[in-house]
Amino acid sequence: MSKAVLLDTNIPASQLDEGIYWDDQTSLLWWVDIAGRQIHRYDPERKEHRSWLTSKEVSFVFPQADGLLLIGLSNGVYLFDCETGEERAVALLDLPAEHRLNDGKRDPAGCLWAGTINTAAEPSETAALYQLQEGHLVEIEGGYTNANGKAWSADGGLMFHADTGRNTVWVYDYNPTGEISNKRVFAKIEDGSPDGLEADSLGNLYAAIYGGSRVGILSMRGDVITQIDLPVPNVTSCCVGGPGQKTLFITTAFDGMSDEERSSAPLSGHVFKVELDG
Repeated sequence: MSKAVLLDTNIPASQLDEGIYWDDQTSLLWWVDIAGRQIHRYDPERKEHRSWLTSKEVSFVFPQADGLLLIGLSNGVYLFDCETGEERAVALLDLPAEHRLNDGKRDPAGCLWAGTINTAAEPSETAALYQLQEGHLVEIEGGYTNANGKAWSADGGLMFHADTGRNTVWVYDYNPTGEISNKRVFAKIEDGSPDGLEADSLGNLYAAIYGGSRVGILSMRGDVITQIDLPVPNVTSCCVGGPGQKTLFITTAFDGMSDEERSSAPLSGHVFKVELDG
């Protein structure tokens, strides 16, 4: 496995890059800057980068077959038109103060799952995990401070969920109908907190470790196989993509870092890539 390098030195750093996603249909890479309210797109072949502003904090993006983008804004799920900038509500949430929609991901059947986050200085466990069902965000499980990254095993039988506030990755039995059951601890994370998750076809789970300067690579049993070190503290999300699914793309953030901390980790907020073995 190679070392992590910058995706493109011409792409500026962002405050809170998240939700990186590789679109196999178009060979384009997408991600968001939550705090900067921006959607980003990168064409690796042409080395072309574009971005769009949103009206609210944006936490995930998925391109649709009709050319629109399915995005998560602070108060719900929307369709975004890149040509006009129009945002059309799909499903809204009536959230308490200091709460917003957070990480989202589609399951093997294409159903959207999304969590919320309590952004208070001393958050209570009032965030939750939701599933998009027929135009409504339905609460599946509550009791979180930050319902974060999600991933599914290659055989579709397991769902993983990062509980950032508890430094825990949970695993559930996953039913093709979208039901989860038998929740148990998959891994406890030390030296940082689990953020975005990604599973590959070889049985590896990649966990972006916020505050831990790394992406942990775990087996389907929860054992740490190895790690990918990053020259920045706050690693936020990752996805497998590129030709042959041989590249891991990784987002990072400088959100909440002091000037001194940023000067010691000047690449914070950039997107990285790593060429995977095999």
